[in-house]
Amino acid sequence: MDEMRNARRVMVDNQIRTFDVTDPAVLLAFETVPREMFVSSADRRIAYSDRPLQVGAGLAARPMLPPLILARMLQALEARPGEKALDVLGGTGYAAALLTAMGLDATLLEAEAGHLEAAGKALAAAGASVALAPAMPGLTASSGVALPASSFDCILLSGATEVEPTGLFPLLAEGGRLAVILHENGASRAMLYVKSGETIGRRRIFDVQAAVLPGFDRKPAFEF
Repeated sequence: MDEMRNARRVMVDNQIRTFDVTDPAVLLAFETVPREMFVSSADRRIAYSDRPLQVGAGLAARPMLPPLILARMLQALEARPGEKALDVLGGTGYAAALLTAMGLDATLLEAEAGHLEAAGKALAAAGASVALAPAMPGLTASSGVALPASSFDCILLSGATEVEPTGLFPLLAEGGRLAVILHENGASRAMLYVKSGETIGRRRIFDVQAAVLPGFDRKPAFEF
């Protein structure tokens, strides 16, 4: 639809470009992938606004990352065509579809069965080829994850964590990058982790607020 194509272009020009996103591959992906396929039917007409949207309902409801935040994180990953990418708790698969549009071999790891089912339909409607991987119950920031692909060049956590996501570090290939939003010591910022040998380095990308994902909250310490 011309209306939706125009809305995508306006989103890219008025939201994403103004947030220091200059990577041509990222901009083209956001202008190409139909975000309206990945939101609820009630939200399709506002899929490209800057209003906060969510997927699912009730206890399974989860906010989507705003496009400008998602774009800045994807740019920080410096993804290259042909690399393997993992979208962790990516809901209905919008970020995974963007990664695929950028030429990556993307996998969506999702713990909520309803989201995974919706993702399959949305990705098919958008013409995006993404592998779907159901997460084992109890996925947390520190728990290990077993996936058919042993390692990934790019990992995106589609939300925030209050605990450093050490459980995802073993999935990084050499030189692999992991983009997350970390709530730490009263601050909330997007962070990039990079694997080099046995070391995982990290650097701040930008300050931002986002909802904490299920299982990625800090458990209260027991006190006597």
